Amino acid sequence: MKSIFRDKSIATLVILSLIGLTVMYIETMVSPAIPDFIRDFKISYNVAPWILTAYLVVAVVMTPIMGRLSDLYGRKRVLLIGLIIYAIGTFAAGFATNIYFMLIARAVEGVGIGIFPVAVAMVRNQSSEEKLAFNQGIITSMFATGAVIGLAAGGMIIHYFGWRSTFFTIMPLVILLIILVIRFIHDSNSENIRNNGNYDDDDDDDDSSKISTTNSKIDIKGALVFSIGIISVLLIITNLEGKMSFANWFVIGSLSIIGCISLISFAFIENRIKSPLIDLKLIANKVLLSANILRMIAGLFMFMILNTMPILIRNPKPIGFGESSINTASIIVPFMIAYLLIGVSSGFILSRLGNIRVIIIGSLICIVGFINLLFFFHNLVTLLSGLAILGIGSQLLHQGAININLVSTPKNQTGISFGISNVFYLMGSAIGPTIVGMYMQANQTSINGVIGSFPSSYSYILIFETGVILSLMTIIIDIIVLNRVKEGRTTIL
Repeated sequence: MKSIFRDKSIATLVILSLIGLTVMYIETMVSPAIPDFIRDFKISYNVAPWILTAYLVVAVVMTPIMGRLSDLYGRKRVLLIGLIIYAIGTFAAGFATNIYFMLIARAVEGVGIGIFPVAVAMVRNQSSEEKLAFNQGIITSMFATGAVIGLAAGGMIIHYFGWRSTFFTIMPLVILLIILVIRFIHDSNSENIRNNGNYDDDDDDDDSSKISTTNSKIDIKGALVFSIGIISVLLIITNLEGKMSFANWFVIGSLSIIGCISLISFAFIENRIKSPLIDLKLIANKVLLSANILRMIAGLFMFMILNTMPILIRNPKPIGFGESSINTASIIVPFMIAYLLIGVSSGFILSRLGNIRVIIIGSLICIVGFINLLFFFHNLVTLLSGLAILGIGSQLLHQGAININLVSTPKNQTGISFGISNVFYLMGSAIGPTIVGMYMQANQTSINGVIGSFPSSYSYILIFETGVILSLMTIIIDIIVLNRVKEGRTTIL
């Protein structure tokens, strides 16, 4: 192992790739257990998605905070602390006996998830320009690899040992990663902070890239109001039902007011603070905003599928397929394998076709995938093919959007811009399961001879119709990006 890690850049790439693989393994291995959570915790279908959403909401807020903390205290230190917090949350989740305990544990995991922009910045700083795209492709492929392994292993673990074991069995690897970070990760950012109190990006010696730690502050007010705004939006979706009572309308109205006030307050705070949580100027850039919205929709697609499929596949016939957790994982795997293969080859595809063509092709393939699922989701063969098609399309959309963001951002703002882009992706990932839960809770039916009620076929039709509509929206966004690029005469085509 020492011989492998002699080169600092290789050591950093390998360890951070393994961290990405491990986290996606953990997040996807619990996906086949969603029906078990509903049964064991006695929760409704619109509450169950919060098991996926809770950590994502926290991650949305913690992503920029972790980036700021890494400027103040060093990337390695923040990476290590984030990993330890994530380990604590993962271990605690295995002991959950009710939904509240589980949501708290998942929220703790969300604090740790915020380390990924820090990890990407570390790889970027230790990569040459020639190797940067390759190294980023490696990390991206490790996320998809972790998802594939997580689904396959998670289905077996859940079937034979129960969902609690999914959290416990991964702990030795998480502990090993913490040891590897301590032993082999070297961070020049930490050295600069100790020596002169400044953050110095190795890639840019410009004075504009140095941020005095004495002037940098954590935007706590911005983080709080932003959290309230995001949670309000998700709770509004959760409380939408087919037959709305006065109580539902009152709750939704109250949440709408709270959400609007929070987001307006957030914009007010960010425009007046020296070290904002999110740089609104970067968000206002029309090309970057369009690319970030595409990433948000790509995240929504992935987690919408991860929340929908386990329930459809495991619920009794004739509404579902009545399969075990093992078969559930096997059915979802084609989606993730397609996602993985496109991720691994994304560098070659982007270099051949260009970013704009890739996102347009990705959008069109997503439309085909969702239409396939919309009309044929009751047939196992067409379900598998639809998931594979959707995996290809959503990954093309995702990778194209990421690259547009990278090449359209000034070099000395890449870290900040990528952090903002991750916030959009996480927001979409949180919204996806919430929409699924809302449709499933609002449209239920019973099955003869089976106790309880289950999401009706109409709920799945609504889910896949939403996917088609959003895919069509991405085409419009693609055209907007194309026009903006042509107007700016940039080189991202």
